[in-house]
Amino acid sequence: MVPALFGGRAERVYRDSIAQLGSTGRALRLDSYHRGWFSSQATVSLTAGRGAITFVQHVHHGPLGFYKGWHIAFPVAAVVDTDPPQALQTNLDRFFGDAPIVITTVVGLGGALDTYITRASSERSDAAQKFTARFHGFDAEIHLSQEAYFVRGDAPGFTAAGGFGEAGMAGLTIRGESHRHSSGLWLGDKALKIARASYSVVASGVHPAASGLVQDIALAGRSRVNNGRLEVRDSLSIGKIAAGTLILGPLSLAAEFGNLPLAPIEQFMKALSSIPQPASGQPAQAQMLQQKLLELFAATIKESPILTIELRAASPGGDGAGKATFGISPDLANDPLLKPHNPAPKGVVAQAWNKYGHAAVDLAAPPGFLAQVTKPAQLQQLEQSGILVRDGANYVCRATFKNGGWMVNGRKIKLPARPPRPDLSSHRS
Repeated sequence: MVPALFGGRAERVYRDSIAQLGSTGRALRLDSYHRGWFSSQATVSLTAGRGAITFVQHVHHGPLGFYKGWHIAFPVAAVVDTDPPQALQTNLDRFFGDAPIVITTVVGLGGALDTYITRASSERSDAAQKFTARFHGFDAEIHLSQEAYFVRGDAPGFTAAGGFGEAGMAGLTIRGESHRHSSGLWLGDKALKIARASYSVVASGVHPAASGLVQDIALAGRSRVNNGRLEVRDSLSIGKIAAGTLILGPLSLAAEFGNLPLAPIEQFMKALSSIPQPASGQPAQAQMLQQKLLELFAATIKESPILTIELRAASPGGDGAGKATFGISPDLANDPLLKPHNPAPKGVVAQAWNKYGHAAVDLAAPPGFLAQVTKPAQLQQLEQSGILVRDGANYVCRATFKNGGWMVNGRKIKLPARPPRPDLSSHRS
């Protein structure tokens, strides 16, 4: 009787958990839930790009459950086994040999979720094709509660070799932690690191042999609230890139949003949660959401937020560096472009940027560095167009954007217009 009694509680906690996941900004939806005696089955979908990924989940009712083999979980609302996306499972098995992807979630009585994802080591050999591939396993853990989440993932790597040559990756780690701020935003840190990625391609026909190596790749993100302002920073760093004659490293690229006011974001989060499900359906709800987004954008623009991008890269021929800042005038907040009933909503971003945007770019690099990343003809073309000019030992590009136009190294330069989209209406049958 106990599993059956826990079935109702398990369903309530499960539904609350799905709603909680949806509130973190992920387009997660519960499609169906069929309750059974000892276990239930649910179908959820996660929006990805223009499509959706569907997961089938088997909800085993508490208070006792097992995860990661025979680890005991007690007392719990449920233990959920998730069928992995079939396409992902099939593709991994086809390339690296058979090994199941195991996804298990322990659902606490208070609604906290602890998810474990594993795939054992596997290998595949094809003597006829002289092909071998090895996958060295994957292990991940995700903890999510109403106020915080933590992500950890590790993959030692993979290797593949055959008539084409060989390729491999080693030392993948994923780390992330976040907490829910009083504003409703999720703030914290995230990082993805890869120790090494390499390839070596055998010459074939008109294609010459090629090889490359990338070491110490790190993607990182950070979000903070400081003195009532939201600060968001994302960065990419690479220890070394070697491919043919190209040798770079270390190099770093960072983008940071600053001076983002928190008060309008708090108001938007509260308004978002209060938008009712309209009787008229999705169009009315979408219109309300669009209005709230425009209000948030207008309030944010009034505080003059700034986007800063910085680049630094070393090479045997010298080091290159650059910095760019982008901003937009607070006058945009009062422009009819941002009104909900703008008669011409298409192209609003381009129109707003041309009227109110401003930018400053400063790049400098010696000839030896540019020889690594450009061909001689390309460098000559950049000089002739005035985009690059000599300044002492370096080539420089100093550019500003204002009033809808670019001034590059003291000269007005009109960038080529984007080609119009093709008209496909004449091809319709």
